Amino acid sequence: MLRIDERELKAKLNEHKSLIGRGSVGDGIGNLVAGVFYILTVRTTSGLRQSTQWTLYGLGAIIIVIGVAALFSKRLSAAKLYKEIETMNRRPSSLIAVKDGGKLSNRYLTYYDEPWGCWFLPNHSSRDSYSEDKARMSEYLSTEFKIPEDDFTLGFLGTTTSTKWSTEHNEERTYDYRLYTATVSVLPADWRLDGEFIVGSKRCRWMTLDDMRNDPKIYEINSDVIQMLGDRI
Repeated sequence: MLRIDERELKAKLNEHKSLIGRGSVGDGIGNLVAGVFYILTVRTTSGLRQSTQWTLYGLGAIIIVIGVAALFSKRLSAAKLYKEIETMNRRPSSLIAVKDGGKLSNRYLTYYDEPWGCWFLPNHSSRDSYSEDKARMSEYLSTEFKIPEDDFTLGFLGTTTSTKWSTEHNEERTYDYRLYTATVSVLPADWRLDGEFIVGSKRCRWMTLDDMRNDPKIYEINSDVIQMLGDRI
C-alpha cells in the first residue's frame, strides 16, 4: 500500500499537469486547419507542377496526422506516472558514521532528535547524484556539527533498503539508505570524549554499536541502521 503525503502528491501531479490527459486542443486544431489549407491550396490553384502538388498533399497529410496525434494521444502513460508516484513512497536518506581518528574509533557520533525522542547518526535526505550527495553531506557535517572540512575525510561505504514502521508518522515507510564514514583527525575544542556535549543547538554523544543495541528506543526505531553499521564497518 502506498502512503504518500497529500502535499507531495499534489506537487508531483502539478509538475506533470501539461503532460497528463490529451494533447493540447489548440495545437491539434491549429495543425488540422493548416493541413487542410495545404490540401485545399492544391485543389484550388491551377498551374502547379505535379511534383509541387504531391509535395503539398504530403505536407498537408503529415500536418493533419500531427494535429490528430496532439488531440488524441497521451504524452504521459499511466504506468509511468504510477512509477513516479511509487518512488515518492520511498525515503532516500544519507547517513554518516562519524568516528574519532584515535583510540575511540569504535564509537560513533550521535545527536538527539527531539521530535523522535531518539539518538541518531548525522543524516540528511539524499541527492540523486552520488557526487552531489557526497558534497552535500560533507557540507552538512561541517555546517551542522562545526567540523572544518579539512579536519575530516568522508568516504562512501554502501547502500541498503529497509521497509519498517515509522513510529513518528504511524505508518510503514521504505528507506533507501546511503552510508558514509567520516574520520575526524582534529576534534573540535567543544567536543567531549565522554558524556553529552552541545554542538550548536544539538545534544551530541559518542555511542558504540553495543550502546545502540542496548538502547530500547534506538533499537526499536533503527535496528536496521545498527545492522547496516555492523555489516559495513
